[in-house]
Amino acid sequence: MLKDKLYTFFEKVHHDLQARRAEGLAVLWEGIKDSVFGGSEKAARQAPYIRDAIGMQRYMGSPLIACIPLALASIYFYGWRSLAIIVLTYLVGMAVEFTFCAIRRHEITEGLLVTCMLYALSLPPTLPLWMVAVGIAFAIGIKELFGGSGYNIFNPAISGRAFLLLAFPSAMTTFWYVPFNPLTDGLGGFLHWSPQAVKGVDAIAKATPLGAFNSPDIANPDLLTLLTGFGRADVLGATSAILVLLGGLYLLHTRVIDWRVSIVMIVSAGLTSQFLSFINPAKFPDGLYAVLSGGLLFAAFLNATDPVTSPMTVRGRWIFGIMLGVLTVLGRGLTGYAEWVTFAILIGNMFTPLIDRFTIPKSFSAPAIQKR
Repeated sequence: MLKDKLYTFFEKVHHDLQARRAEGLAVLWEGIKDSVFGGSEKAARQAPYIRDAIGMQRYMGSPLIACIPLALASIYFYGWRSLAIIVLTYLVGMAVEFTFCAIRRHEITEGLLVTCMLYALSLPPTLPLWMVAVGIAFAIGIKELFGGSGYNIFNPAISGRAFLLLAFPSAMTTFWYVPFNPLTDGLGGFLHWSPQAVKGVDAIAKATPLGAFNSPDIANPDLLTLLTGFGRADVLGATSAILVLLGGLYLLHTRVIDWRVSIVMIVSAGLTSQFLSFINPAKFPDGLYAVLSGGLLFAAFLNATDPVTSPMTVRGRWIFGIMLGVLTVLGRGLTGYAEWVTFAILIGNMFTPLIDRFTIPKSFSAPAIQKR
């Protein structure tokens, strides 16, 4: 049959790549094969442990599919410089990963592809390229120092972004491009390197939606601007809330992520901000504005749901989602960093083992046998 012949062809190419020690290409080819034929029979040697037939390659490939519209939108909104950020992230990330693989003699994992994409889309479009390289090198290096994919305590993409926030706060929070607008700019960024190359000084925005809320002299963007991203300055992947929501719905539909983390995080953040806005409206926006502004939606669907660094138990995911939502809102209103979802996820990652420890079902954690 045609299917059997195709499978034989995919297997032959995969074995040839492995024989030539082209591990990176072999991993990519195996991911394509598993996506086409519906999974792998391999057992996972480390977390995440997935009891499903979709295969790890297809599991890790789904976030990439969800990110493709966001990546294309980032090019339109901010020009080809966005693509340069993404490509540089992959080049440096793969170089660091390959170096560790050669030294420690272990295979390249599919998580590298997801980490690089999520990291790149969480960056400002104005960030200097050398800082992009430093951040992804730190992210992959920290992951490998902990033992590689499956052993890392913190989400690698978030770790890289947090490092840049602490090391280069001005570059990460001060300068923003006003994105191209489909209503006035035609093909926009598909024809230009960046908005600044066309609009000059006028292309530099004063603040993101979160920054505008904290600045009394800057008008807050309206709901339509927050949803579409037309005229909204933000990180590459979070400019259009509609596209982030569509990607999140795709991941929920394919059951690659658990709604108990993403939806609970979003709802808890909205309710917390709405409640606190009644008490101190100068520090906390209404719930809808809090959810749609910044990278909360992006992080809830694509970062917080990382299967390695989020809880395994159902009750634990409820706790985790509520914790992240509340911490994000409190951090935004009470600290100097407007986009605090990065640190909220890192704190949540720290507590993940403890949450699993106290929420694991008793049938899986029998009491210790007392010594006589």
